[in-house]
Amino acid sequence: MMGEKIKDHAVLIAGGGPTGLMLAGELALAGVDVAIVERRDTQDLAGLRAGGLHIRTLEVLDQRGIADRFISQGKLVRVALFGGITLDLSDLPTRHNYFLALWQTHIERILVGNGTEIGLAEALTTWCGPPNPA
Repeated sequence: MMGEKIKDHAVLIAGGGPTGLMLAGELALAGVDVAIVERRDTQDLAGLRAGGLHIRTLEVLDQRGIADRFISQGKLVRVALFGGITLDLSDLPTRHNYFLALWQTHIERILVGNGTEIGLAEALTTWCGPPNPA
């Protein structure tokens, strides 16, 4: 779709990373016409970025009924380091008393799959590519 004019949408999200993808999904569930624009030519990432999901993020994903998609692909980490001290997370009052080790490439792939299921197929293909210097 690079080089083509983007049609009008109610909301245009700048960035197709995890935050943009999650926002697009939330808006779509609310019936808002949304599109994502992204500098990358494709969903592929160059290098490593985020390496996991924190407890509160997992709780939000659980509220949407999609946490298990991420959990099945990642590795549970039930301890945290803070100031050189190892903290046991198993006593925290939540269903998700762990961090989830999962690379951003997998996080985005799962969010794109969810977006496709809820009708965001067109919004998820609006990849602009790098800007053309004049």
